Amino acid sequence: MARLPDRFASGISFCARDLLRGAIAALGIVTSGLIWMQVGIGVINALVVIFFSYFFSIWLGRKLRISNALATLIGIGTCICGASAIAATGPAIGAKEEEMGLALACITLFGLFAMFAYPFLYVSTLVGKWLGSNLNAYSIWCGSGIHETAQVIAAAGALGAKAIGAALLVKSIRIFMIGPMVLVATYLFSRMEKNSVDRKVTKIVLPTYGIVFIINSLLCAFFDTYASQFGSPELNWPVIKSTLSSTVLPFLLATAFAGVGSKVNFKAISKLGAKPFVVGALTAILAGILALALAIAVLPLVPPS
Repeated sequence: MARLPDRFASGISFCARDLLRGAIAALGIVTSGLIWMQVGIGVINALVVIFFSYFFSIWLGRKLRISNALATLIGIGTCICGASAIAATGPAIGAKEEEMGLALACITLFGLFAMFAYPFLYVSTLVGKWLGSNLNAYSIWCGSGIHETAQVIAAAGALGAKAIGAALLVKSIRIFMIGPMVLVATYLFSRMEKNSVDRKVTKIVLPTYGIVFIINSLLCAFFDTYASQFGSPELNWPVIKSTLSSTVLPFLLATAFAGVGSKVNFKAISKLGAKPFVVGALTAILAGILALALAIAVLPLVPPS
């Protein structure tokens, strides 16, 4: 693997640390807190899958003796929104670059598998019948069970454009939970590490950027509700929000992820073995099964497609 010149080191460190934290905090400004009132019954599905995936990954990781940090990252990546959640949580718990890199690999691999498996199972097996051949129920399943936003869009869109909107609404609840779950994960990680002999940890404080994310999401909700009443042509909030979410923030996040990736030591990753992939696979599979069971359970409350 090619080694970057030392003169890039400070820039890479800035991207992997400061830019990453700033981009995650800024992500809240396009993640409206109003989503809680728009999703309906899908909120329950999303929250149950979030907490199950997180705590199951922690439990299984401890059983298989992988580090608490790696188990935390895999759980967060599965339950929230993949790379963004891992990137947000890693610095908060002091995770090593190779732990973040391996967690990203797990989430990408099993998220891609889910992206193809969900539409296949709906169309070609009894899953479609169990969901009442209702695309809205399928959308709830996709939005609550698949890792990355792009993967949710692909899986839902495979059965028609109508399924994408509902799937993204449910997925948005999980995205909104980045801030709260970073705070939860940081607190619980510090508790788990108190008696650990594997890693020397200093006192971990709740990350400021997680709190700023939540504040920004409330500001987004405010602008979504009242921006049209300001009557200022300079404040076209829908255009500003669209530009931030489609161009500015993806660029900042991609740059930050590149910084994180540039610091990954692949030899160190190989030493971590196959156990993290077992944790990632089982967490993804069980989260998908739980999301399906919940979608079936709420089917009577879901409007027909």
